[in-house]
Amino acid sequence: MAQERKPSIRRGEMAFIFAIIIGLVVGILIKRVKIGILVGIVIGFVIVLTGWL
Repeated sequence: MAQERKPSIRRGEMAFIFAIIIGLVVGILIKRVKIGILVGIVIGFVIVLTGWL
């Protein structure tokens, strides 16, 4: 039988960090770093909770 593999914690952590970096870049581009950090954290939680990666 095929076993379902759970995504590794490292992969989830990397996706979360990547999302925060994207949020920071967006924040810098719109001159609102705090909003960028919030966007990155929200995107990271969505990625981790939905299991996209």
